[in-house]
Amino acid sequence: MDISVRGLKKTFGKSPALHGVDLNIASGELLGLLGPSGSGKTTLLRAIAGLETPSEGSIFFGERDMAQETVQARQVGFVFQTYALFRHMNVEDNIAYGLHVRPRKTRPPSAEIKRRVSDLLDLVQLTGFEKRFPGQLSGGQRQRVALARALAVEPRVLLLDEPFGALDAQVRKDLRRWLREIHDRTGHTTVFVTHDQDEALEMSDRVAVLNRGALEQVATPDDIYDNPATPFIYGFIGDSNRIDVTLRGGDVRLGDACLSRASANVEGRAQLFFRPEHADLSDDPRAPRGTIVGQRRVGAKRRCEIQLDGASASVEVDTAVGATLRQGDRVSLQINRFSVFSDGRRVSTLGLAASAA
Repeated sequence: MDISVRGLKKTFGKSPALHGVDLNIASGELLGLLGPSGSGKTTLLRAIAGLETPSEGSIFFGERDMAQETVQARQVGFVFQTYALFRHMNVEDNIAYGLHVRPRKTRPPSAEIKRRVSDLLDLVQLTGFEKRFPGQLSGGQRQRVALARALAVEPRVLLLDEPFGALDAQVRKDLRRWLREIHDRTGHTTVFVTHDQDEALEMSDRVAVLNRGALEQVATPDDIYDNPATPFIYGFIGDSNRIDVTLRGGDVRLGDACLSRASANVEGRAQLFFRPEHADLSDDPRAPRGTIVGQRRVGAKRRCEIQLDGASASVEVDTAVGATLRQGDRVSLQINRFSVFSDGRRVSTLGLAASAA
């Protein structure tokens, strides 16, 4: 089921939550909605589900505009962060609930409901747990029951709001892989909300990044990380450095060093962004110079903090763990991949895809 969101706006009182969002979701796609608290990601998900009525705009399921249709008419499966399981019902009855409450003419026979519940228990790896109650399950098991209940009604679209937000780190990691496998086996069009960038980048076919009710970028995880379209994404996803630079005569300059040619005819101050792994320490005297002011271990790398000459802020660069570097050493910095923004518009890149410039 394709989903097309067009010009979607939502206002709560005088507070706008969504600003004319346009988003196309392909049939069978797993799309992550990523953003900080208050970015509008949950409001967008609830609008797609029918739990929020848009102030303006359209939401198409296929060729049909569903913006004013009921939740029931949309045939979506919704999984809440808090699971929303019925505590007085066992696992089997929780999963079957959406089928039992259907109108009689659309309700499957009891034998079919029992078969479908059995198949779903096998799918979510909870066979043998059907008679247990939610209070007898772990958080990860309760989340699996919630997903099985959403799938039981054979939804056209599966929507998940912070599905792993209440779980500890290791359980979250295990369930990410499991949910991706479930999605690949069932083929549902799936949209999930998260504020966890690792979760979004690991699980999604594409990621839609929201900020203050507007879409900043919609792209594959690789493009989101490697080719950020805006300064906000550089700052929000992954680690990054920002350096104030000058655009002069077509050059991107840091002090006396020329870093690149600008791809737009812009003069004046700008900001250069790069990630710690996209720079190397160098002996080139023409490269920007600086002093090592700190070091720390980050996974398999050592991260050096460098105060560049003429820069107001220090930057961080990844180096090999065995590198013989000391605080106070003078070094040159070779930046291999970066983007330059002026007034929020990208004006220069180095080592990035040409299409991203």
